[in-house]
Amino acid sequence: MRTAFRVFCVVAGVLAGVSVYAQEETLDDTTRSTPWVTVSGSASVSSDFYEFTADPLGSQRGRRPPVLHRLLFAPTITIGGFLTLPLNLMITYPETNTTTPTLSAPSLQEFFSNPANALGLSSFSPKFGWAQIHLGSHTPKMSELSGGDLQLFGGGFDLRPGPIQLAASAGVTQRAVEPDAVSGRLGAYRREMIMARVGFGTPDTNAVGINVVYAKDDTNSIRNNIVSILPSRPFEDDTAVTLPPDTLRLRAEEGFIASLDTKLRIAPGVTFSAEGAVSVFTRDQRADTLASTDNPLAGFFVARTSTRIDGAGSANLSLRYSTWGITFTGLYMGAGFQPLAYPFIQSDRIDLKVSPMLNLLDGDFTLSGTIGQRVNNLSQTKGEAMTQAIVNGQLSIRLSDVVSLSSAYSNFGIRNNRQNPLDSQRIQNVSESFSIDPMIMFSAASMMHTITASIGVDRFDDFNIVSGVETSNDTRSATLSYTGMFEEMPLTIGALASYLDNALSAGTLTIQSYGVNASYRLLGGKLLPTVSLTLTNSTFGANPADAQTFLRGGVRWRAAKNVTLVGNYGVNSYTYGVASTRGSGFTEQTLQLSVSTTF
Repeated sequence: MRTAFRVFCVVAGVLAGVSVYAQEETLDDTTRSTPWVTVSGSASVSSDFYEFTADPLGSQRGRRPPVLHRLLFAPTITIGGFLTLPLNLMITYPETNTTTPTLSAPSLQEFFSNPANALGLSSFSPKFGWAQIHLGSHTPKMSELSGGDLQLFGGGFDLRPGPIQLAASAGVTQRAVEPDAVSGRLGAYRREMIMARVGFGTPDTNAVGINVVYAKDDTNSIRNNIVSILPSRPFEDDTAVTLPPDTLRLRAEEGFIASLDTKLRIAPGVTFSAEGAVSVFTRDQRADTLASTDNPLAGFFVARTSTRIDGAGSANLSLRYSTWGITFTGLYMGAGFQPLAYPFIQSDRIDLKVSPMLNLLDGDFTLSGTIGQRVNNLSQTKGEAMTQAIVNGQLSIRLSDVVSLSSAYSNFGIRNNRQNPLDSQRIQNVSESFSIDPMIMFSAASMMHTITASIGVDRFDDFNIVSGVETSNDTRSATLSYTGMFEEMPLTIGALASYLDNALSAGTLTIQSYGVNASYRLLGGKLLPTVSLTLTNSTFGANPADAQTFLRGGVRWRAAKNVTLVGNYGVNSYTYGVASTRGSGFTEQTLQLSVSTTF
């Protein structure tokens, strides 16, 4: 940890020194003419140091890496006043993974193809105002049913001469990762993607566009595609039947999407948008091929027995005015439609929603909400069709200059078409949530006082006769906070109290928390130290309560006009009410340091 801390200090010192020097040069050179090449932007470096101690030693592992460094560097180079080159560099070390599998020793390209890192160059000409180029990590702006907001590591361009748009990008969206059954790593093939768009019009008025996306897993990107080997085992529904051994292998996929989207401004405040899409998706490239006569995309896309063709469509009609508005939305996705840019979105469904809005008394009264219905598994290929109700609403009222109130309600319910209440295959559940949040703000005794409260009730009822008792639960929560700002001194104080109980079939989980905090501005607000203390206890049923003490202190210092240093240190001490294999408790210490600058 000492070595890592020294590295952070050296990098931070260099970054701050360069920024201060650049600032001084700018101040000294104010009489000079504008240089032909200028550099502006921002940069920051941060480090997290984490130490975990369990009692007894070795009974538990820490929840974070011991050291984690982040570098963000975003300069913009302007040449001659007509060419702008914005650069983007984001590095996390050691490598972290959240949405993609972990690599033990990634190459440079694999490192930057990780969504947690970025290496990008985007250039465009403000003089002509229509050319943009992408190199490295970037997010092409395609339609919702085609490219979405998927990040690629590669290259592309976006040309918009007048009302015409020509855009295309190609790159890697998934790195190659070898499966590892021992560590539980599923692995993944390297996925390459190409997407393009031809559009006409302007997004603020009327526009139409054609989008295409093609993605394919590289079957040669990994040497081993075995995820796990299943031994012979009895059949779940009939133990007298024995299933033979089997090998689960990673599937290499391939997909193509074409869509047509449009947006129309029918009248002031009235807009309509829609998109229709068709996807051709192969779930396993090892499957047998189909005869060319059965493939409408022969010569471009190899159709296999695992290939499916299906469509999707969406529509949105919005009426927006100063005091009221209403939006109608609809979405349909066929069972075989695969949204390549959103791999976790559920297909085989239809959504219909209405969202009204009311804004009165110059914004002192606002009311909005959504009511709709979703039908899942329309094709009934994965079971029976299920209907889901969608209801939510938000209310905000400003009663006076002192008192305001907000409230929210949501209701989501699911049911299948089995009506017999004694049918064990019947699925029906309802999830309701309600909260009310008042706030009081006033000035008294040379202080500005702010008091906020929140009361919430959440209920989940499962009406399945088999699992309903175990899964149904009710949650009640309440939070009260206070903030006081002194008018004659730069001191701010605060307090917080919260209570939560969750009634489960096995018992009730209760969590209580209390905390205080304070901050004081020094050196004209350039130096801001803060401190907070939080005490929490939680208990389940009749068990003794767990106890937690969290102490945190920090400081933010604006060392120069464009340089800010931040340091935070926290200690989390947790003691179990009942000692077990986890031990009697643990202690976490976290030190976070960062320096940021603009130039």
